[in-house]
Amino acid sequence: MNIQQAIDQLETAVRCYTALDEMGMPLVPPEAQRPLFLIGPPGVGKTDVVAQVARRLGVGLVSYTMTHHTRQSALGLPQIRTRRFGGEERAVTEYTMSELLAGVYRHMEASGCRRGVLFLDEINCVSETLTPAMLELLQHKRFGEYALPEGWVIVCAGNPEKYNRAARAFDPVTLDRLRVLEIEPDLSAWQEYAAQRQVHPSVRGYLRLKPEDFFRAEGERIVTARSWMNLSDMMLALERSGGAADALLFGQYLQCGEVAERFVLYHALCRGVAAGFSLDAVLEGRDEAAEARFAQAGFDEALCVAMLLSDALNARIRAAEEPRERAQRLRHFADGVLREQENGALTDAARDHLERMEKALAVRRSVNAISSDEEARERALHSEIRACIAALYGAEHARSALMEQVRLAEEAAMQRRGALVRELSHALDFAQRAFADVHVRVIFLSELERNQTTLRFLKANLPEPLEALRSGADPDRRAKALRQALAGENLTKLT
Repeated sequence: MNIQQAIDQLETAVRCYTALDEMGMPLVPPEAQRPLFLIGPPGVGKTDVVAQVARRLGVGLVSYTMTHHTRQSALGLPQIRTRRFGGEERAVTEYTMSELLAGVYRHMEASGCRRGVLFLDEINCVSETLTPAMLELLQHKRFGEYALPEGWVIVCAGNPEKYNRAARAFDPVTLDRLRVLEIEPDLSAWQEYAAQRQVHPSVRGYLRLKPEDFFRAEGERIVTARSWMNLSDMMLALERSGGAADALLFGQYLQCGEVAERFVLYHALCRGVAAGFSLDAVLEGRDEAAEARFAQAGFDEALCVAMLLSDALNARIRAAEEPRERAQRLRHFADGVLREQENGALTDAARDHLERMEKALAVRRSVNAISSDEEARERALHSEIRACIAALYGAEHARSALMEQVRLAEEAAMQRRGALVRELSHALDFAQRAFADVHVRVIFLSELERNQTTLRFLKANLPEPLEALRSGADPDRRAKALRQALAGENLTKLT
């Protein structure tokens, strides 16, 4: 299965395993809640899958890498206790609580989550002395006298033995206690994820041309989805800080030499195209020369422009939608504060309200219950709220001053959306005329349509230009090209 199918399977399992009937009993009895075992090549996204599902369902997540654990740390340490049996005192051995289970209880106390996922990574690398105890945990959800809390689901992950020398194949006894999800690298599923993560356009464009380089394992050298994601993050960071990636950097992430060499050439092409391409001119509708040039350009060059333009449009729509969402949440914040206090104590109430929000964010961050993108949006909202509170000091009517700040935020967001609609209209007109090759046009469209925020914005604000771009090719030919593009075929062979 691909990574999206694994997400669906895991989400369904967590929902069912944590659901209760009308009597408050689990729908699936604990002993029948088989842990899920995600097995697949390194870098395919197994750990990210678990984190995504936990955040989406709003449940806790406690993670351990099992290679770091011995029988003592996992099962607990022995201690001598005095107990009375048959009227006589006896010294007996008892075990402390397992570190794995204790971590779950700590998480519950810190976060307040009563449901969650206990994620055991590299489960097939545990030592032989730990294996019997792990079987007890997998089947009975307990180590000795200590049980995993109700509402918590066990999920495991591991790499096949050919990728990890420390890994061992599970015997039938162990497999009979697991639900095995075999995950394979799938470029199409990854592209959906990449569209949301705003992966570097050079990476996305290259993998359109060379889908066979998405996952490569040649002896000790390997290229994975993680390689491409980490490289993209580094390239974006360098560009934002005024630097530039080079061949040495590419080789550190793309460990197969041929892949690194090809990507160096493609990225150089993208940089050359970007240097001669004015995004501002396109968005202002005044770049007719570029339209004519790219309409006659080769497939590789036109693809670079399509990726650069789609990346810019996705980023601008996201940048316009976030202020609108913040304005909505700012109004919700103001309404909540006004319900609590009137003029005299309004500023204090607003400060207290913000302090509670900041503490909640700190808790979510401490238990890994929030992604970096979500945290960035929360911090931007908190910053805007602080600015509103500062405007209340000295105001004669605090209530009116607060609502004026909300109105200004909503107005600014609306103006930004209006300007963006005009820019996008010019960009879609440019694409209509510049992308004469149906395959380039289909890829450009698919990059926009994969991003749900972008698709919603275009449907709501520019349905006619969007439909004109979609219908610019013969329907049968477009359908065939779309299938080829989404399947990740080597499109250089199709031009």
